[in-house]
Amino acid sequence: MDKTQTSNTKRILVTGGTGLLGLALLKTALDGVELFGTHLPGNPPPAPMPCSFYPLDVRDLAQVAQVFEQTRPDWVIHTASIGSVDYAEQHREEAWTVNIGGTQNVGQMCRRHKARLIFISSNAVFDGERPLYTEAAPVNPINHYGRLKVEGEQWVQSSGVENAIVRPILMYGWHLPIERGNWVTTWIRTLGQGQRVKVVNDTRTKPLFARNCAEAIWAVVAQNRTGVYHVAGADHITLHELALKTAEVFGLDASLIDPVPSSYFPEIAPRPRDTSFDTSKMEKELGVRPWGVQDGLIRMQAERPA
Repeated sequence: MDKTQTSNTKRILVTGGTGLLGLALLKTALDGVELFGTHLPGNPPPAPMPCSFYPLDVRDLAQVAQVFEQTRPDWVIHTASIGSVDYAEQHREEAWTVNIGGTQNVGQMCRRHKARLIFISSNAVFDGERPLYTEAAPVNPINHYGRLKVEGEQWVQSSGVENAIVRPILMYGWHLPIERGNWVTTWIRTLGQGQRVKVVNDTRTKPLFARNCAEAIWAVVAQNRTGVYHVAGADHITLHELALKTAEVFGLDASLIDPVPSSYFPEIAPRPRDTSFDTSKMEKELGVRPWGVQDGLIRMQAERPA
């Protein structure tokens, strides 16, 4: 369809539409947008889903070009990537091909179709030594995943494509069965089975409910924003405190949660201790309130899949 036929409707393509953030975006879309999502070939999303889906491996430029021809997007929210820090550390070439090569393919098609690009980056661009981080803070990643995110940001910013970069922090929320879990869903499953869990008590973060992140991204779209935005929840807490709050909200046995130092777990990729964000820009420019952990978990509990 030609864009001129829907001149008052923004056509939005969400790559990685079956992931945690992609799904949250599709379920909370703005009025007056026409949505399209992508899924990995051979791994289709379960029905029903809130938009049309297209198979896409972002490493395949011809496939990316075909999806752009089919959808003719005005905006692309690029969430598709290898998101596991340890997997990226162990599979560096593959991670580069997906996270950088895939971003370049998507960006090249954005340039061709004059589409705006929202690149989803990460708190992993920081070393964790000087929180709370503003958008102006110098990046200094300490693992391969973080270095790829910095490289992706730099490519996008120099691409000639009108863009915004969104850096979420530790996200939680319900995910599709075909996708990897997150800390909160893992604890719900494990504690629900009566198993003990060991949770780090010496790293801090600002846990982000996926729908809160989606809310900020839709504000970027609605306001035609460019630039870098840090998106995080309201509470600056340890993972152990997040686990205890999860047990409280979901009625699970908190006595099964054992606090341990980071050194308890052997590291494949080094982890920064505290990359928490200053969310002033998110609040003032986008008008988006960071959700507290209690609010996010209660909302998540109310939306628990049957």
